[in-house]
Amino acid sequence: MKRLLLILSVMLASVAAHAVPTYVGSYRVNQGPDWTTNPDVYSATEAAALIFGGSASDYYISTVDSLDYTTITHTGWYDGWGEHSGMEFDDDYKLDVGNDGYNTPQGVQSAHSAFVDDGLDDSFVNYVWLKSQVEVDVPEPASLALLGIGLLGLSLTRRKKA
Repeated sequence: MKRLLLILSVMLASVAAHAVPTYVGSYRVNQGPDWTTNPDVYSATEAAALIFGGSASDYYISTVDSLDYTTITHTGWYDGWGEHSGMEFDDDYKLDVGNDGYNTPQGVQSAHSAFVDDGLDDSFVNYVWLKSQVEVDVPEPASLALLGIGLLGLSLTRRKKA
């Protein structure tokens, strides 16, 4: 029985050790470089990597102002060339029709960037979360229950044999 309790406590400890994303900060879309300088076009995750370091794949972006990681939307706010309105797209989205920067080829819907100063007000904020560095597969509760019942049965069977 002690062995069974030890196994179950180790299983529960692994569940408690599940790594979760960490909130690292935020940025406004309009904090990016001025559109007239023809800046690079950034996805929301690329902008996060530019600001906070690392690579785009290190981050999740959310449009929700919350410190609860379960509310992460995996979307970001963007501005578009000639559109001047906050648009919400996937956090890895970007549009650069000419692949030459935000200000070329200069046409409506030719560029969408999550980090450019092109007329948006301060209300379009992207919230940045660092992905957990150690991803742990956490068994679902039903699987844990089945495993626990199986171990209990094994323990009782061994006890009867002894």
